Amino acid sequence: MGTLGGIALIVAIVLIAGVIAYIGDRVGHQVGRKRLTLFNLRPKYTSTIVAVGTGMMIALVVTLTAVLLSDYAKQAFFHLDEINNRVNELQAEADSLNKRARESNVVINRGDLLYDQFLLLTAQQSSAEKLKNLSAFFDAVVTSLDRRYAPAQLKKYPFSAKDPEVSKKLLDLLHDQRVEGFLLQGPVIVLAIADQNLFVNDPIHFGFEPYPDRLIFRAHQVIASYEVDGGSQVQPFVLYAQLSSGVQDAAIEQGMPGAFARALPAISEAQMREISDTIRTGHGRFYVVVRADGDIYPHTGGIPVDFSLSRTLK
Repeated sequence: MGTLGGIALIVAIVLIAGVIAYIGDRVGHQVGRKRLTLFNLRPKYTSTIVAVGTGMMIALVVTLTAVLLSDYAKQAFFHLDEINNRVNELQAEADSLNKRARESNVVINRGDLLYDQFLLLTAQQSSAEKLKNLSAFFDAVVTSLDRRYAPAQLKKYPFSAKDPEVSKKLLDLLHDQRVEGFLLQGPVIVLAIADQNLFVNDPIHFGFEPYPDRLIFRAHQVIASYEVDGGSQVQPFVLYAQLSSGVQDAAIEQGMPGAFARALPAISEAQMREISDTIRTGHGRFYVVVRADGDIYPHTGGIPVDFSLSRTLK
């Protein structure tokens, strides 16, 4: 139930309470006028008892109706303690996780690229050749991770590609529908990616992620641009951050691995200052344009680009 639902519920309760009070008062008034008695009590006491009893009966009917028609009301009346206990349990779990995140050092973050190199698979390779290359790549990744992260207090990966369980996983990857579908379109690159956060004393763990090695941007293609009027004050590094974010988003949308999409060349401070000064002292419309510096594929391993200032987007 949202904020509006809560407000509506409060308004409904207030209105119902008013109706109950009015009906009880009118019933009590009528009983008093007729000077009826109950249990040999004086009429004015009888009218008071009748008014209160009428209000109680109406409240009971409304409550029972709400319980029968509303799951929220039913849970609130009969399972409130259970709900509170569950909320407390979830809060304790959240506090525990937050405490672990604060007190434990995250050595590897989920989604991190764990190995600088990649494996290239092609449709021309035989099944045996693909498995052989994937197995060698797996062992190379394990060797690199053990050497790099064991000193950072992660436990070494205990298996090699020869282990039956690992061998089955590698075969499953090669027979995965995504991989087979990608291979019908062209080469596929395989990256070693962290499949979960790893903390101190956790065993090393990783997964393989396949990507179709297709053209992401053609040479000199405009990837991102920033439109600005002459005479404007432009902060060079804010501008660079905005354009870089646009390039990354466009690349990922086209199928570039996230780790490679973040690999943009840095632009020199002198060039950014020159661009911002030209805009500040100029007139009319300017475009800061980012173009692909050559054909870009996932196997390029990054996004080489060229920043330029132009009067048009062409």
